[in-house]
Amino acid sequence: MIRVRKSCGIKTLKRICFCVMILACGATAVPFTCAAAGDGVFAPGASRYSAIVNPAYLHREKFYGRMENSIRGLLVYQFSNGRLAGNSEEIIATVNPEQKTPPIKFVNKVGPDVMVAAKIALRAVRLRYPEIQPGCIRLSFSDQYTAVDGNSAGCAFAVLMLSLLENTRLDRSMAVTGAVTADWRIRAIGGLAAKIPGAISDHLTGVVVPQSNSRNVCDVMLLNGPQTAWQIQIFAARTLQQAMALMRRNKPRAISYAMLLFSTLQPTFAKEGKSALRDPAVIQRLKQIVALAPDDLSAQYLLELAKGTEPTKLSIGASMYEAFAAIHFYNDYLWKTTLPKTPPFPIRDSLRRLNRLRSIASVRCLPLIEALARFVRACGTWGGTANGAAHIVQRAQGVDRVLDRMHSNKQTIYRMMNSGF
Repeated sequence: MIRVRKSCGIKTLKRICFCVMILACGATAVPFTCAAAGDGVFAPGASRYSAIVNPAYLHREKFYGRMENSIRGLLVYQFSNGRLAGNSEEIIATVNPEQKTPPIKFVNKVGPDVMVAAKIALRAVRLRYPEIQPGCIRLSFSDQYTAVDGNSAGCAFAVLMLSLLENTRLDRSMAVTGAVTADWRIRAIGGLAAKIPGAISDHLTGVVVPQSNSRNVCDVMLLNGPQTAWQIQIFAARTLQQAMALMRRNKPRAISYAMLLFSTLQPTFAKEGKSALRDPAVIQRLKQIVALAPDDLSAQYLLELAKGTEPTKLSIGASMYEAFAAIHFYNDYLWKTTLPKTPPFPIRDSLRRLNRLRSIASVRCLPLIEALARFVRACGTWGGTANGAAHIVQRAQGVDRVLDRMHSNKQTIYRMMNSGF
């Protein structure tokens, strides 16, 4: 979800070519083998459809087991300087059996992407329960005064609707984010580098993210520090079944035990930091956690950190996003011919952010960062003259040439499409 605040003067980076394309799908996950009753798993030889549907309700009506429930989703604020800030938001669902249409109604003001995500979530739920008791599901966010948009709440909507039908108590100390498809797949979303720290600041115990965002969790550690890995337990989910198993209060026994073991390690990490990874007992417990919960990304990253094999560079998608976010003040300079005079402070701030990014950016994005740095310096030396304006246009064309070369590299495009940032 993206929380839209008019006071921030938000300008999305719409012209940054394939920076938007990187919200794509990707990796394969290890399915949970210990889902609770009613949560279908993909057994060997079973089709996807047979794992989703509930045969008992194919030809009879399914009644709501609960008339109210809530779940925590993750949202992100984007400010006028291009920086992102994350937060968790409670999504509340109530059922009004007296109102037959529409099947879903939002109490808050929402954008079109949120509405589409809710409709797709309802389609996914109806794949299991084709005939649902007539009634209107009213969805609302705890913050009732700020508009919401984005598709990353789709998984939260679907889990919430299933919980109403199956009378499931949800774990409100955890949050979930991800786009959902009608066939119960969870797709990648953006903004994890801000969403996960936001969940930490809200003192949540865990978050569920799409499996195709697994690489971006390493981006989160690089941008926010390795302490993120032990401050919150991050799980990956490939399907709605897995997300439901993680978000319900009575989790599968293996997952509950893995979370208990992780909580016993957190005080040690809070006291000793990375030095705790030198303790063989800590390593052994992390391995036990991964054995119990193969999709525990926090434990996996800490084990890689202990071996020194953790990623030291951002993904291509994250590198590009951070690079363009660093020059957020200069979008008009880069993509338009109008050149308003800008004070020097943002120039220094942008160059500082680009310099910091060089050390952790993907090697394939270093030419882009250099071109953007030259462009920003040209903006800083412009005195309103025609020659200065021509120099800025020349540097902007240099950025375009770098982007064209990245577009023409098939391997770069492939990595971009699978980065899911």
